[in-house]
Amino acid sequence: MRVFVTGGTGFVGSHVVERLLAVGHEPVCLVRKTSDIEHLEKLGVELFEGSMSKPEALAEALANVDAVIHIAGIIKVLDYDEFYAVNGAASGALAAVAAKANPGLKRFVLVSSVAAQGPGDGDRGRAVGREPKPVSHYGKSKLAGEHSVRERCGDLPLTIVRPPVVYGPRDYGMFGVFKMAKLGIAPVYGKGDGFLSVIHVDDLARAIVACIDKEHASGSVFPVDDGAAYSWIELSQLIAGAFGKRARVIKLPPTLFKSAAGLVDGYARVMRKSIIFGRDKYTDMREASWVCGHEAITDALGWEPEIQLEEGAVQTAQWYRENNWF
Repeated sequence: MRVFVTGGTGFVGSHVVERLLAVGHEPVCLVRKTSDIEHLEKLGVELFEGSMSKPEALAEALANVDAVIHIAGIIKVLDYDEFYAVNGAASGALAAVAAKANPGLKRFVLVSSVAAQGPGDGDRGRAVGREPKPVSHYGKSKLAGEHSVRERCGDLPLTIVRPPVVYGPRDYGMFGVFKMAKLGIAPVYGKGDGFLSVIHVDDLARAIVACIDKEHASGSVFPVDDGAAYSWIELSQLIAGAFGKRARVIKLPPTLFKSAAGLVDGYARVMRKSIIFGRDKYTDMREASWVCGHEAITDALGWEPEIQLEEGAVQTAQWYRENNWF
């Protein structure tokens, strides 16, 4: 199957491209003029130069594929309106162009986020059928993207995947946690007893590709995780264990995070530089649960996670070492 992939130069996208190749598909990757395409060139995949800001120009590529996997999005902004423009409206615009250029498309997969559905319930995931209640602008923009795609993809078979925290080789997002763990330090929010889900990027890539390989109902929404609910302390200790250490837990008061978030936002505005951590990220962080589960995708596609955090942390730490990230 020829598969149009957005976000293929990113962390999750590059692993999805590798998975597509591994199971015999032909990725066609959207890249910008400024994209770092070294990894994709090494993989030998087809590249299509364009931009999500000009979706009409993507019609030619979309007309000649069997499926679309839309991963591209943004996680840090200077102005929250950027979240809604890119994660929201642009996703819908891509779906509209795809529907018009290729009404026979077999599947449109939108990679959203657990932030779109809102906090979980302790160590249990939020039920998929429960009304989404995102708390941050990022989460609200991802939910807006889901709504926009649903409204504009017409009769195209649609699947939405909602991952939680993703980690693995080539990841910058969790790299800081690994660096602290290597030093034997585990700074945590508050008491460190909030729960969250995680997923190894290889498992996420398998889940996303399974959505184009196996028939299922259009409009399906699939949260995915590794099957466990971790407290922040448990997560930190498991990652520290990958370095043969037990981390010293440092419990930081929520007021410190709130103040730091405000300072970071102020610095970002002055320097005109977007930074991931800020008041919007703090809004998500202060919730007691970000557990999502994976029952829906298991029931529909038979997908199950294969990599638990204890194993995945060791593999990821080894990759960081071998590639001189430490």
